[in-house]
Amino acid sequence: MDDQLSALETAFEDGGYAVLEVTRNRNQVRAVLEEDRADAEQVRAIAADAFADDDLLGVNVTTESIEGQDGMNTVVTCRVR
Repeated sequence: MDDQLSALETAFEDGGYAVLEVTRNRNQVRAVLEEDRADAEQVRAIAADAFADDDLLGVNVTTESIEGQDGMNTVVTCRVR
């Protein structure tokens, strides 16, 4: 796992969120949180603190059903350099 993925996972865990997975696809880092209705502003703030200011281009917070799991999860997608 690279430094950005580790930093994001640690930041969410330190913020009290259970992280199911953190993945990268080119310039997007995606974290799936166990909580189904995480506070979007709080999650964005945690993500912003996990990256250097010049590395983070944007944060998107959604809820979605993850294949093979019951219920909904919060998904945080960060566009990074």
